[in-house]
Amino acid sequence: MINPQRVFVAYSGGLDSSVLLHGVCKLQLDVPLFAIHIHHGLSKHADDWLQHCQANCDQLKVELFAHKVSLPAPGNGQVSGLEQAARLARYQVFEQHLKTGDVLLMAHHQDDQIETFMMRLMRGSGLTGLTAMEMSRSVGDGHLLRPLLNNSRQQIEEYAALNNVQHVEDDSNSNTNFDRNWWRHSLLPIMQGRFSQSSQSILKTIEVLQDEHRLLNDLLEPVYQTLVDKQGRLINHKLSEQPWSIQCQIIRKWQEQSDCYPLLADKQIRAVLSDVLHARQDAEPVFKWKGDKWRGNEIRRHNGKLYCMHSLPVIPRDEFPRAFNGTSLPLLPLGKLEQGIGLGLKPGQYQLALYEGSAKAKPINRPNKNLKKWFQEYAIPPWQRPYWPVLFQDGQVVAVPGLFVCQGFACEQGWQLNFKP
Repeated sequence: MINPQRVFVAYSGGLDSSVLLHGVCKLQLDVPLFAIHIHHGLSKHADDWLQHCQANCDQLKVELFAHKVSLPAPGNGQVSGLEQAARLARYQVFEQHLKTGDVLLMAHHQDDQIETFMMRLMRGSGLTGLTAMEMSRSVGDGHLLRPLLNNSRQQIEEYAALNNVQHVEDDSNSNTNFDRNWWRHSLLPIMQGRFSQSSQSILKTIEVLQDEHRLLNDLLEPVYQTLVDKQGRLINHKLSEQPWSIQCQIIRKWQEQSDCYPLLADKQIRAVLSDVLHARQDAEPVFKWKGDKWRGNEIRRHNGKLYCMHSLPVIPRDEFPRAFNGTSLPLLPLGKLEQGIGLGLKPGQYQLALYEGSAKAKPINRPNKNLKKWFQEYAIPPWQRPYWPVLFQDGQVVAVPGLFVCQGFACEQGWQLNFKP
């Protein structure tokens, strides 16, 4: 049971999300309700849609957060790449808003579920992929719910007509160059015409596969917990002791926990085991594969453990250093900076920069050494170090969030700064 602190509705202005927002408002929840609109800039009507969403939220007395995002051009002219980029941009915005205890509502319905299943079937997905969309899952620090997933598109249309729900029509929905639209407008009607119960049969198959997937996860969980540390990193020698079939399932479960899709095929897992897990001791091996989002994925090894992550972003050196006075926490190219109150850095005016190995630092009651030495001592992986925030004052290191505060800069009621890469 989820008891949300705040509720957000992903609100495009289209039929599905408009019905969802209208229905949630009718519930009169006793928690704060917000809407999030993503302006992709892909349509000439995008500004009009934003105005419509703002006007409707004003009428419903719901605060709207609107975000304009920039999308890279799809590679090789493939429209599917643009779909992936748009999806990634949306989820990045959602994750920025969601804090622990928050819930994001999305308007996916039965027809979306069938399309997702068919598209993944054609990609050769295994059990996990063919479970399609779950009713709920984690996203960022919050939780995602799909309350309309058991409703059909027809039911949503009937609700909109009955309640006079105003919505916009996305002109791209009829463009069959987009994979999902092709399934919706070209293939699925043919299937439904030939096999009248095809939609119900597919939904039943998804339900069965979800049950089997949950059973497999339940059986794997005790083994999985012995193979990962508290940060979710796989322990090399323990994984190596498992049978091949268990190794495959553990790595796929680990990918799910790390949100790194698509899941690896057997051939790719063999490459991970041979090229990463069993690489020579002094190597820093990495296995990369294309993600189902715009960014790629990587598996790396360090200090006897495997790390599963999204591909590292470009380091924006020109954006640092920047002023830092504790009133707001900046977005970083990798990870998240968090702040509490307690024994920590005394408040003041500082400069926030990124890691430079040659900079000297003297933690409380510790020797004065350069950051490269300290990061080695704390076993920080080499690929994380260039993204790690460091606080300076007058050219002197005063704190490294998540690691230490320097001599002379601590106080009882200070800033407890933590960095999660």
